Amino acid sequence: MRLIGQIPHPHLRIAIHEYNGKYLVEFEGGRCRQTFKFNKELYSLEGVQSWVQQAEPGVMERMNTMHEDLKKLLPRT
Repeated sequence: MRLIGQIPHPHLRIAIHEYNGKYLVEFEGGRCRQTFKFNKELYSLEGVQSWVQQAEPGVMERMNTMHEDLKKLLPRT
């Protein structure tokens, strides 16, 4: 897997990787991660980057929900 770009964000690490004919967009925040795959034959890198900008609000909402779930399920240390 090869890192081909990162998109600046104040709360998330957003990385775009290239692997096995696909772009993998990885959003990482705290202890949670979301990954989306795009077939390189169907999507350009610019199209994927544009999608990231549009998807960011929903990703942040899901990331917050994931963190809340972790808080409920994991023992406090």
